[in-house]
Amino acid sequence: MFRLSAMLIGLLAISSCSHNVEEIDPNDPENINLAFGFDDLKTIANDMTQSFLGSNAWGGDRPRVTFGGIANRTGQHIDTENITDTIRTSLIQSQKFTVLANTQGIGEINSEVAYQQSGAVDLASAAEIGKQLGAEYVFYGRFTEIRKERSGTAAAWYKFTLNAVNTQTRQIVWAEEQEIAKK
Repeated sequence: MFRLSAMLIGLLAISSCSHNVEEIDPNDPENINLAFGFDDLKTIANDMTQSFLGSNAWGGDRPRVTFGGIANRTGQHIDTENITDTIRTSLIQSQKFTVLANTQGIGEINSEVAYQQSGAVDLASAAEIGKQLGAEYVFYGRFTEIRKERSGTAAAWYKFTLNAVNTQTRQIVWAEEQEIAKK
């Protein structure tokens, strides 16, 4: 009898902890709260990409660009590299830019070049020191938020700012801001 009661209690505990997981379409809006979400990321990344693809600020046929940091000035843990990853992918796919690895990838590149120069790799196929391309433009930016609450109503305002700087002149040649507001 004790075993049967213990089994029933165990089954009840397991069934009360079950969760329903539903697959959703990533293209459907998911505004379920004030937090920054995947649809916000897609909106910002798409709008930013379209803005600088349509800009005449770039020199050369396929300007060489790289991404610097995006400062997260929100109260949330937002992986800002996720936004730049999406923008970077769009730029590469547009074939209008030569996109160079940013500082995140430099360590891996330097390790590989050092390995190739160590004598373990045939020098005919090894990367040559001093042959990497330099970026003509560096993108960097900031992500901020303002939250307000009054009489049980909460609102959040997000602003994503992205700048492109000419590395030769330090001139900011392109800047864009995208805003998202939720209530």
